[in-house]
Amino acid sequence: MTGKHTRSHFSQLSEFERGLIIGMKTAGWLTRRVAGQVDRSEWAVRNFWEQWTQKGTHTRKTGSGATRKTTRREDRKIVRQALVDPTVTRSTIRADVGVAIVPQTIFRHIAEANLKSKRPFRALPLTQEHRQLRLQWCQARSMWNVTDWQKILFLLMNPGLFWGQMITVYGCGGALASGTIPTYLFYVTLPAQLV
Repeated sequence: MTGKHTRSHFSQLSEFERGLIIGMKTAGWLTRRVAGQVDRSEWAVRNFWEQWTQKGTHTRKTGSGATRKTTRREDRKIVRQALVDPTVTRSTIRADVGVAIVPQTIFRHIAEANLKSKRPFRALPLTQEHRQLRLQWCQARSMWNVTDWQKILFLLMNPGLFWGQMITVYGCGGALASGTIPTYLFYVTLPAQLV
């Protein structure tokens, strides 16, 4: 099957392909040759040709395809929920909409609205050694005042000092806001260009 183009599964014949099939079959081409030329199955070409010769039409029947499980209002509700909370799960949306739909339907509606699902960042669990190092780091800086913490923030706000390097930023959460040293520590390693 080398040289074949990949198509989306069950894609419909376009107007152009329908015209090609009618023209080639009218010219006397075999179904196999026509199917190879338009890169469709012989079955699809044969069914379309029979529809054209028997009914004289090349348009699809109105209402053909699967019936919709959701109304336009429910579709808007799905998209609205994804806009309001990008981290909402498909099962939560399904429960809120109140219609028996599969997760793929919700995913399709969100994709049609050009939205992407956002999952909250989950940090890796720390080892006992990491916890001990973080605690030591915080304890060593427990007597720092706001001025000391501002020096760290100055380095963060001036990435030109470290251009092209990776920076590991350490800090005790909430130290500047409350004026007290909290019991937990955070650190982030970022390229200097992003800081």
